[in-house]
Amino acid sequence: MNIDGIDCAIDSVTSTEVKCTTGARPGKDQPDNFFIVETNNGLAVNLGATFKYVSYWSNPLTWGNDAPPQFGEAIQIPKGRSLFVDVDKVPQLSFIVVEGALIFAPEADKTHHRYFDAGYIFINGGYMEVGTEEFPYDSKITITMHGDVTTPAIPTYGNKNIAVRRG
Repeated sequence: MNIDGIDCAIDSVTSTEVKCTTGARPGKDQPDNFFIVETNNGLAVNLGATFKYVSYWSNPLTWGNDAPPQFGEAIQIPKGRSLFVDVDKVPQLSFIVVEGALIFAPEADKTHHRYFDAGYIFINGGYMEVGTEEFPYDSKITITMHGDVTTPAIPTYGNKNIAVRRG
């Protein structure tokens, strides 16, 4: 399949979603919100659907072909990048700065349970998505913030929190 001039291997297709794997994102200026899907059967326009390049937590390439973050480490999701959490449990992280997107999508299995642990999640100009109004997160997720009175605080925001600034 070809999406807007980019070769794409189809991973799965449902009545509401096409998941495919592409090569590297062609450029930072390419919009994520419009695309044309070209198949052997013709063209389809997105009709308001959202298209995003995402990096899967489970993919070693997301982490530079290295191990994913370990207990106590910090990560940054830069502007223009989207991190899709597709693992059941993430080791407790100290700090996450979200300038791009941190995305948790629901599972088809409504009893599926995902766990995400951190000291702070600081959304700075980006966003965190746990389902949407149109596609709510109706499987289970537990997001646990860790800290105590001795944990350093982010000025204005405190500690053990999900802080949002321009997000």
